[in-house]
Amino acid sequence: MFRPVTLIAALLSVLAVAGCASAAGMEKTTSSRRTVELPKYDLEKPEPLDQAFAPNRLRGIDVCATLQAANLGQYGTPAPDFTPDGLGTCANYMTDRNGKEFDVTLYFDSEVTDPSTHRIGGLPAEISDNGSDTCFARAAYTGAEPRLFAAPRGFEIQLRGEQDDVCSPAVQILTDVVDIVRTKPPISTRVSGSLAGFDPCGVADPAAVRDAMMGATPDSTGGEGLYGCEWIADNGVSVEVSFNVGSVQSSDQPGLDLSGVPAVVVPSDDPPTCEIEWEHRQNANQVGDSEYVHVEVMNMDNIPMDTCANAANLAQQVRAKLPTA
Repeated sequence: MFRPVTLIAALLSVLAVAGCASAAGMEKTTSSRRTVELPKYDLEKPEPLDQAFAPNRLRGIDVCATLQAANLGQYGTPAPDFTPDGLGTCANYMTDRNGKEFDVTLYFDSEVTDPSTHRIGGLPAEISDNGSDTCFARAAYTGAEPRLFAAPRGFEIQLRGEQDDVCSPAVQILTDVVDIVRTKPPISTRVSGSLAGFDPCGVADPAAVRDAMMGATPDSTGGEGLYGCEWIADNGVSVEVSFNVGSVQSSDQPGLDLSGVPAVVVPSDDPPTCEIEWEHRQNANQVGDSEYVHVEVMNMDNIPMDTCANAANLAQQVRAKLPTA
C-alpha cells in the first residue's frame, strides 16, 4: 500500500500566474492560468529516459559520494562511514535528531515495477512502505521491454527509521540524489581492476554470443540493469553475463581453466542450463566479499546443444576482455 507523501504533491503542483497591478495606472491585469507540462516518457523501450542517466555515465559515478552529497545531516547525525555493499549500492547507518535509528541505503540499479504513480526529481517513480518502519522510494531512469517480462530500472532509497513518516524524507533524499546525478555527479576513483566500471553487454562479442546461441541472432540486449546483460533468441536459447559481489557457487563438477583463472561449472536440468563463475577481485567490501563474473547459457526449448561447452567458450572470451584484478 502507498502512504500519502506531501512532497509528491509539491512536485506535481500547478503553477498559476496571478493578476497584478501596473505601476503607472494601477490598472488591474490578469493572465491565464497555466499548467506545468511534465515530460512524457516511454517506459516500454529499454533506453535511458535522459542521457544524464545513460548506463556508461552511471557506472562512472561514485555511489557513496553521491549519498554523502545528499546532505543527510539535515535529518540527524550521519555515521562517519558510508558503506558500499555490492556494485552500485551504498548505505549510511545514522541516527535522526532524536537519536533513533535512521538507516539510508542508496541503490543505483533497482527494479521499478510501477513507475506510473508518482514523479521524483521529474522521473517516473513509485513509493511504498512495509507497513511499519521502512520506506522504498524508486525513480526510473530507463525503460524496459515488457514482452520479456523486464521491469524499468532506476535509483532507489530504502529508509528504515522510527519516525511516524519515513517516506517523506526518503522521497526528499531520492530527489536530491537524482539532482546530483543529473547536474554534478561525483566521479568515481575506481579501485584498480574493479568490475564496477565495465559494461557487461560490451565485454561479450556479438559473434561469441551468437555462437553460444547455436548461431541464432538475439532479439534483445539488456533488461538486466547496469551490471548484467541478457540476450534471448527465437530458438529458445538465452545468454547472460553479469558482474556480482559475494561468493561464487560451489560445484562437484570439474572446474574450468580460463587462461590461468579457475572457474566453477554448475550444470542443471529443466531447462538445460550451465552457469560458469569465477572470482575477479577479492575483498571487494568490508565483509570480505569478492567481485565475480557470472556467465550462463540456458536452453529453454531443449534444442540439440551442449550448454556447458557453449558457456565455456563464451566465458573464455569474456575473461579475455576483462583486466587482471
